[in-house]
Amino acid sequence: MLRNMSYKQGRKYDDPTSAREIRSFVNFHQLDMSEVRKPIEDFKNFNEFFYRQLKPDARPCSAASNTKIIVSPADCRSVVFNTLTEATKIWVKGREFSVERLLGKAYPQDAKRYVNGAMGIFRLAPQDYHRFHIPVDGILDKPKLIEGEYYTVNPMAIRSALDVYSENIRYVVPIDSVSHGRVMVICVGAMMVGSTVITRSQGEEVHRAEELGYFKFGGSTILLLFEQGVMRFDDDLIDNSNGALETLVSHRRVASMLYVLKALLAACRHVHRTLSGAIAAFA
Repeated sequence: MLRNMSYKQGRKYDDPTSAREIRSFVNFHQLDMSEVRKPIEDFKNFNEFFYRQLKPDARPCSAASNTKIIVSPADCRSVVFNTLTEATKIWVKGREFSVERLLGKAYPQDAKRYVNGAMGIFRLAPQDYHRFHIPVDGILDKPKLIEGEYYTVNPMAIRSALDVYSENIRYVVPIDSVSHGRVMVICVGAMMVGSTVITRSQGEEVHRAEELGYFKFGGSTILLLFEQGVMRFDDDLIDNSNGALETLVSHRRVASMLYVLKALLAACRHVHRTLSGAIAAFA
């Protein structure tokens, strides 16, 4: 049923008549259109706007000359853990969750690499910019699609007994990185996501903050897996995550320092953090 609903919603927002919904969406979510590459009038339908491109300088790479710095793959709500043990104790509650199930038939031979490695979870809400980006410098391996369901990826679902990440449709994209070993980027579709598009190819040399792909309409999530001991997430992100708090991560062109607004929003339990992109570094 969720699959059919998602397909139907995707077709709706591909229809030219859906373009009339763009302005009200922008106004309701108070989106900053000054960073968007095209004006509202140039979008042919709502989906085109949903996976809109930004101006080239809207998402600068933090510490561009330092390959040991890892950057956020998206504008998102994030929880991060330096070990999978912590991730499954605090956040990922699916009874059957494992790296083996997550990687499925795409890259089963790599599952052993990530035994108690680090995990980052980057959840995109519908109002977010829905293109996602390269977190580490390296060589892209073949993106592989795993067919699956379209369950919601909201925190209540992830902290339930259902193994949402391993059940949902997803792309598994390995990057053999310069400084952090073999990094797995898992692009998870969710309820009302029309489709996931990977815009890079196997064998390409990729660099942080470059585009990797985009999600069509809906909520969605990016997961990052790192081998044990090759990196550590920033302490403020870890502190929030250990308290089962998502950190709202957004990139600002003028930002050069990291800071956290320690404001808890009772409705969604987010802490807001504005940064230039860095989320972690070499251990």
